[in-house]
Amino acid sequence: MQTLLFLLLFSIPQSLAIMKMIQIYGKVTYGPFPITYSSSTNCESACFKLDYCILSWQTPEGSCYHYSYLDQSDTISLVKTDKTEGSIVGFKTNITGTSCPISYTSMNFKMTIPTGDTYSWNKTGNSWSFDGCRDGWKRFDRIDGITVCMSAFKIPSLRRSHAPTWCSTQKNATIVGMASIEESQWVHGQLSSTYSYYAYWVDGTLTCKLDTCDYSTLNYTDGFTTGTAALNLTTNFLVRASGNSDQVMYLTVAVLREFAPKTMYPGSGGSAADGVVCGYQLKN
Repeated sequence: MQTLLFLLLFSIPQSLAIMKMIQIYGKVTYGPFPITYSSSTNCESACFKLDYCILSWQTPEGSCYHYSYLDQSDTISLVKTDKTEGSIVGFKTNITGTSCPISYTSMNFKMTIPTGDTYSWNKTGNSWSFDGCRDGWKRFDRIDGITVCMSAFKIPSLRRSHAPTWCSTQKNATIVGMASIEESQWVHGQLSSTYSYYAYWVDGTLTCKLDTCDYSTLNYTDGFTTGTAALNLTTNFLVRASGNSDQVMYLTVAVLREFAPKTMYPGSGGSAADGVVCGYQLKN
C-alpha cells in the first residue's frame, strides 16, 4: 500500500473540509514561476501558511521552491519519484473528515483560495498536472497564442462602472473581452432568462452613431484581448439605431431573442446589466 510520507497537522476550516499539506516523494517537471524559499527545513509548512502557495518542492540538493496560483501559470506538472532520490513535493489540499488518509493514490488534490474558488490537480498514473484555470472556469486558447480563463457571474442591476471593481475585488480577476464568436457564444450559454433582453458586461468600448459603430475606436482594457472577430455584424453583433451624435458604448453579451443567434450588443454606460464576465490570462 502506498502511504503518505508526511501529513501536516495544521488545519483551516474550509466549509466541510480542512486544508492540509500532503507530501509525497516526487519532483516538479514543469513549473515556470518557482519562488525560492530561504529554508529547506520548513519548506512545506511555510507554503501552508502562505495563502497564495499551492505546492512546495524540496529538491535533493536542499533547495526549496514554492508555487503560487497568483502567478497564473498555464500549467504545473510533477511526477512521483523513488524515495532514494530525496525529492519531496507538498500539495496544499482540502480533506473531508477528521482523520488523515493512509494513502494518497485515491485522493483528489483540490485547494480552496480566498475568493472561494478551487483549483484541482489532474492525476494520470504517477503524474499530476495543474491546468491553470480554476474549477468551473472556461479555458480558451486564442489564435494569437494567448490563453485565458473566464467565468460569468450573475450580479443583478450591476452598473458598468462597478463591473471591473467587482471582478478585481471579488474574484481577483479582470472584466474580460471577447476575442471570438466562440467565446461570446459560450458566455451566452451561461445566461438563463425568460426576458427578451438580458445581458452581462464584458470588456470593450467603441463609439456608435445611429445604427453604425466606428471599429477604429474599439478599446479593450483587460490587457490581453484584441480584434473585432466577435463583432461580426452579420452573425454575432447587433447594433440598433441610437442617437445622431457619437456615443461611447459598452460591450455586453446578451440574450437577444428576436435577433438570434447574435450574442453581442453595445449598451449604454448609464444602464445596468445582469452580471459580468471575469477572466485572467495564463502565463508560461
